[in-house]
Amino acid sequence: MTTMPAPLALPVFTCALEGAHLVEASAGTGKTWNLCALYLRLLLERGLTVEQILVVTFTKAATSELRDRIRARLVEARDHLAGLPPSSAADPFIPALLAALRGHSGLDDKLLERRLELALQGFDQAAISTIHGFCQRALAESVFTAQESADFEVTWDGELDVREVAADVW
Repeated sequence: MTTMPAPLALPVFTCALEGAHLVEASAGTGKTWNLCALYLRLLLERGLTVEQILVVTFTKAATSELRDRIRARLVEARDHLAGLPPSSAADPFIPALLAALRGHSGLDDKLLERRLELALQGFDQAAISTIHGFCQRALAESVFTAQESADFEVTWDGELDVREVAADVW
């Protein structure tokens, strides 16, 4: 009998923030928590804006949850910097990240607060969507380059994919 190796935990404080990364794991393993942490690092550590970060997931429900949790993490970080008392569900990641940023990168609280405020102000422009939503948005922004009409719609007929997967399994 062979056993599967234990999954590696994502080193969220130290993993590289350059390039494209795939975060893939089973349900309930912390993908959303890790994506929120990476998003916050990109905003605070790299100084990116919400318009410069792309987060893509599979379902509308996952997209909605991810959007809500990222926004909540931004609010929590802002409140922490403002010295407001933490909620009972406060994430220990926030003070740890802020301490690391202050110590290693020399970022001061005023700059971090400003980055969080800008992120919250522009959060409606955050590129957090489903794969199909992202494709539709990208095509809409490049209608002439893509040589598509402006009233197209990206659709998915899952039935064919389900049949193909079922056939592969059998």
